[in-house]
Amino acid sequence: MDVGQTIHRPNPFATRYIASARLLPRDEQGGILNLASLVARLDALGGSGAIVGPHGTGKSTVLSHLGDFIAAGKRPVGRARLRSRRDIPAAVRSVCDASRGGLLCIDSWELLGLTGRAVVRGLARARRVGLLVTSHGPAGLPTLISCRGTRAILGALVGELPDHDEWFGRTIVAADLDAALGAANGDVRQALDRLYDRFERGRQQLPP
Repeated sequence: MDVGQTIHRPNPFATRYIASARLLPRDEQGGILNLASLVARLDALGGSGAIVGPHGTGKSTVLSHLGDFIAAGKRPVGRARLRSRRDIPAAVRSVCDASRGGLLCIDSWELLGLTGRAVVRGLARARRVGLLVTSHGPAGLPTLISCRGTRAILGALVGELPDHDEWFGRTIVAADLDAALGAANGDVRQALDRLYDRFERGRQQLPP
């Protein structure tokens, strides 16, 4: 790719490229998670579990891909994403609408609060619906996997982005990844957002 193409190409850190459904779920060493193994562990836990970790460490990515993997196995999978306490009624409806024997994926489980979580768990048990949730802390459900932001994960995710081999080492270099993750205190999502800005600055610095 020549300089002109680099200057005018789309920013590979744009939201459409780093959405949870697009990026592959990674373990702390940057390897692709074994989804079949996670499903087996979920079954061993009784069909419900929590994906736990700080903000921006890949929980939603794991939830999205694991839900897709389970759905591909013909088990009904419902999804609910919470953005505030006002979404509690919608989460309750999601349990009531879920197919018996199916699985309900809930993102940002902690927003339900103690009472909301108790209600949803009770309904899920009554309807024989499994719960797979993301949470920043203890969820009242068995922990399926704990997520942590690492340099290896960030490097692997950056390596997935469009035309990586053509811009990495020019507009973005390895030291930028270290700086972004450090400034974001291990929040990989925030680090990717910082790299968006760094990419823009980097191509502005290229010679005309």
